[in-house]
Amino acid sequence: MGKYKCANCNHFYDPERGDKKQGIPPGTEFKDVPNSWRCPGCGSDKSKYSRYERRPFPGYGPSLSKE
Repeated sequence: MGKYKCANCNHFYDPERGDKKQGIPPGTEFKDVPNSWRCPGCGSDKSKYSRYERRPFPGYGPSLSKE
């Protein structure tokens, strides 16, 4: 299950947690969240969310050099 991020306020929708205040139970995939659902942070609709892919910061992580 992937997380989704609001482009307006950077709120994250985490399917593992759902949204208890708006009646979305844990385990609900973002595609299954009703279109009437609104961002708890700013009130935007689902169209403002995109899948969040965590990317490492440059210079961190495994080295690509062969020593």
